[in-house]
Amino acid sequence: MKIMITGSTGFVGKHLVSRLILNGHDVLEITRSLTKSLELFGNNTSKLLVNDPNFEKSISEFKPEVVIHLASYLTSSDKWQDVEKLVNTNILFMSKILNSVSKVGLKLFVNTGTFAEYYNGDDVFQPAYFYASTKTASRAFVDYYAFTYKFKQATVVPYTIYGGKDTQKKIIDIIFDSTQNSSPIDLSPGEQVLDFIHIDDVTDFYLLLVNNTSKLPNKSNFKLGTGVGHTIKQLANLIEKFTNKKANVNWGGKKYRNSDVMYAVANLKNINRLFNWEPKLCLKEGIKKYFYDF
Repeated sequence: MKIMITGSTGFVGKHLVSRLILNGHDVLEITRSLTKSLELFGNNTSKLLVNDPNFEKSISEFKPEVVIHLASYLTSSDKWQDVEKLVNTNILFMSKILNSVSKVGLKLFVNTGTFAEYYNGDDVFQPAYFYASTKTASRAFVDYYAFTYKFKQATVVPYTIYGGKDTQKKIIDIIFDSTQNSSPIDLSPGEQVLDFIHIDDVTDFYLLLVNNTSKLPNKSNFKLGTGVGHTIKQLANLIEKFTNKKANVNWGGKKYRNSDVMYAVANLKNINRLFNWEPKLCLKEGIKKYFYDF
């Protein structure tokens, strides 16, 4: 299948593109860095720079059947320079992608949301950060293009992803590093209940959507997690048990942010309704794999 993907060299993207290649798909990356793409995937993908003067023509010639939109600017900051970046990337760039694929006979557009769109942990949109509000706003643009140009849309809302290696430290990396540090690190009180899902399960689900395009309704929203919540302190306890070392953390050294999401556990009802799918790795098994892969 011909698949176009944005954010291909990001954390999820680099794992997913490798799986797509392995599964024999024809992949077009929309990328900001040819160097990074070549380092990760060599010549196993087609590549198109975001500022290529023939951007729309190149996409039209490729004729993607599925688009997986992962590219995003992520920050909890409300500083104006960040607001501009958030709008430029999460709304304007996404609109450019939608406009470019509107007339190629697209079958499916896979959008990526965030659990921070649901401040109260339910199904009601209440963005916790301006970042999350751009994600919620972008859904309306997908609605317009999908309805007008007759392609299916699916929004995947990943919860707290971990596993693999990334240039940006995640909470599991920060806590693991603390077990080896002599000085304590300041964290919040750690009572947030989060749904930790391993990167392998995340890429499995995106592949499931690609392989079941015909089974999908015209519009769907999938909250992607394990359905089980753990506090950050419980995560630290599991890491301590596995490493046999104490996490050197000053709990409460940082205050919660004004709009910190305190409960974010995926409701898997939409996934269960359509697919016989469940994540392979619970948090305990995922942590074990995390250390073996480290």
